[in-house]
Amino acid sequence: MAYHPNGQGAPIGRLNSIHRPAPMAHEQIVSNRLGLHDQTQARAVTAQRSQKTIGLTLAIFGALLLTPDTLFMRLSQLDGFNMLLWRGGLSGLAYFMIWLWMRGPRDLSNIWTRNFAIIVACQTGNAALFSLAIAVAPVTVVLIGVATVPIFAAIMSRVILGEALSMRTLITATMVFLGLFVSVMGSDDGQIKLDLITLIGAGLGLGVAFSLAMNFTIIRKDPEVPFVLAIAIGAITAAGLAALFATTLAWPPLPQMAAIALTGIFILPLSFVTLSYAARFVPSSTVSLIMLLETILGPLWVWWGIDEAPSAAMLIGGGIVLTCLAVFLIFEDHHAA
Repeated sequence: MAYHPNGQGAPIGRLNSIHRPAPMAHEQIVSNRLGLHDQTQARAVTAQRSQKTIGLTLAIFGALLLTPDTLFMRLSQLDGFNMLLWRGGLSGLAYFMIWLWMRGPRDLSNIWTRNFAIIVACQTGNAALFSLAIAVAPVTVVLIGVATVPIFAAIMSRVILGEALSMRTLITATMVFLGLFVSVMGSDDGQIKLDLITLIGAGLGLGVAFSLAMNFTIIRKDPEVPFVLAIAIGAITAAGLAALFATTLAWPPLPQMAAIALTGIFILPLSFVTLSYAARFVPSSTVSLIMLLETILGPLWVWWGIDEAPSAAMLIGGGIVLTCLAVFLIFEDHHAA
């Protein structure tokens, strides 16, 4: 029997039998690897579910917070330009403070870009068109127009991002505009008539939807752009334009000032920032679907608060629009998954 070269200790064969680990069976190695893989996959699924829960919670909170916005705009009793001046100016300052708190001057590297300028222009148009629409037209038909954001977003994604435009999108767009036609042209007595104010409200609502869709598409294209700062500048720019074009500028009485301050400082900025963060955790189509709560609950708030009841035609047309958009977004979310 061979011994260790230094002449001490146990025989070499015995050393090998003592110190060499027993070979692991192939099945056990595979089992261990599979177990580790299953644990990693389980942790990934848990994290994904947690992110989805956070996103849905933020989206529902933001959408519900936004629903009484139009009621407080109406309670302010301001004309279009004065409403735009106060709402745009106050919300712009609130957005600016949020930007300072979140990012601040270290977020200035991408402001001298075309995408930043586009977002500023979109927010200027969004703030101006929505304030003027709510001041002159029925809330229901304005919000029905705004609810078409997903359709415009799909078109913008095709034009700007090169994404495919499905036949489902085209069919939904056709049905949505049919619903808008019913809302604008119909009357309670069943006759077809053109109401100019209602038509203007629907047109301004569509303009808001186009601005929002362009805004979301550019943010998706360029996630590095400081969009909160761009929105702040856009809102303040809209307020400045209102000051230039308004025939009279007035300091509202305290109750009216409180109403416009509540929506400008609190409701609008907090809801938008919350919805924007929700889009980081769940698909944008899911956020858009949840945002339809404003189209449903917004007119109900106004109906309850100032007794502005929507017409039967608006309810029918709104039902067509919401049903088509809900089906469209559900299928889009399922297709993306």
